[in-house]
Amino acid sequence: MKNNANAAHSPKEGVLKRFLILIPLTVVLAIGSFLYIQSKKGTYVAEGYTAYSDEEFQARSVTFSNPGVLEVVSVGWGSRNNVRLEFRALADGETNAVFGTENQDDEQWRETWVFVVRDGFIVEGGINFAGWEVLNVCLLVLLLALTVLFASVFVRLWRASWYGYTMIASVSGLLFSLYQLGIFTLLLGRHGVIDFRIFLLNLAEVVDWFAAISLYPMLPMAFLVSISNILLIRHEGRRPVNLLGIAASVLWAAAYLWLVTASFNNSPALHVVYQLIVVTMTVGECLLFSTILCAWLASRHVPKRRLDYLVVLGCGIRADGTPCPLLAGRVDRAVAFDRAMQDAGNAPAIFVPSGGQGPDEPMSEAQSMGDYLEEHWDVTRDRIVLEGRSTTTHENMAFSREVIEKHAGCDVANLRVGFSTTNYHVFRGYVCAHQAGMSVEGMGSKTKYYFWPNAFLREFVGLLANRWKGILLLYAVVVAIYLLVSYAADMVPRPYM
Repeated sequence: MKNNANAAHSPKEGVLKRFLILIPLTVVLAIGSFLYIQSKKGTYVAEGYTAYSDEEFQARSVTFSNPGVLEVVSVGWGSRNNVRLEFRALADGETNAVFGTENQDDEQWRETWVFVVRDGFIVEGGINFAGWEVLNVCLLVLLLALTVLFASVFVRLWRASWYGYTMIASVSGLLFSLYQLGIFTLLLGRHGVIDFRIFLLNLAEVVDWFAAISLYPMLPMAFLVSISNILLIRHEGRRPVNLLGIAASVLWAAAYLWLVTASFNNSPALHVVYQLIVVTMTVGECLLFSTILCAWLASRHVPKRRLDYLVVLGCGIRADGTPCPLLAGRVDRAVAFDRAMQDAGNAPAIFVPSGGQGPDEPMSEAQSMGDYLEEHWDVTRDRIVLEGRSTTTHENMAFSREVIEKHAGCDVANLRVGFSTTNYHVFRGYVCAHQAGMSVEGMGSKTKYYFWPNAFLREFVGLLANRWKGILLLYAVVVAIYLLVSYAADMVPRPYM
């Protein structure tokens, strides 16, 4: 019950309600698109390559197999030296529109467009239809709305110092929606979307482009992560967790090489597998980039107000009972912050050293930190509350909450609680604190650079493990959308015959 009561004050509450605005927006766009397409059904604009110059091309250069169906009402010039023709419906029926060089026997520059007019509605090549361009505009509006919504969620959580998986999800959504918005805006500005089929192809290939573009940051990242793992193994030993970066780099490289190889195969079954893998990489890379950004922001956070209680997370002590350098750095960081607050005229905080006793340790980590606070920093015992049972970061936060509430005599929601740990571990501290029902502010002490890459990957794996149902649902939706669009783009006839 305590966790639920405290969680009610979480800034992530109500986040999903913001996205409900997409429902009326989609309805408005759908109605507007329908009305626009109806208004344009009797006219149609098409582009095609011609050898004519601006001066040479005239409306008479277009001939119709059935002249009574369509007529050319204007001629202009589009992108890539394409001629831009506007047609108007005259009567229902089917006709071929042909234009080319002055020598009609020369097929080099001749093009034939197949048009059907039904109930006054112009359709070209079986797929391109009058007014289709409004769908491109609607897509940009939706992507812009998604970008703004994801950005607003991120800013809200960032301002509240609520670092966690919800922030990663918002940044991931922001990254992908911003990427798509940029791509489709660029294509529209460069006239890269000239008909509905190309619009579908662009939609189907947007994940492929992401995988290709992300190669540039991912390749150096994979190399640096592998190097950092080698250094980590040299200093910390060959524990499986220290091989995480190398394993992830090898897996990513193998998947990317398979995609490159499979792209030359036209097998329909292989195409489905290709799409599954490329979407997996796209979703995974978005989440990875978001995890790195959020963990980095969390590591740089410094509380701007005094704290009532300051939890120091344990991480191991020496055989003589003194804190190891990593643990001493966490204690020193907490003391430095508390003294800065006192110099600013604030009351001192209560320290909560948190950590149990390992099988090879002479005392609990909490006791070791408590002694260190007294001996090295002259912190009086009345300002130290020990939590000596925990063995994991989650237990650190859950048990620390218990001792804080017992010592303060009130719910932790009424107190200002912070924690100190090593900088690469701050994000993990936030996640576990939120799971324990605490709103906290973290701070990090400095450590060796080679810890960072593996720490990011551990948070990424933690995200996958803790939110696997939501990620799997997201993956299924994205796969379904892009397989459907890809199927539509492959099955429709090409616009030019």
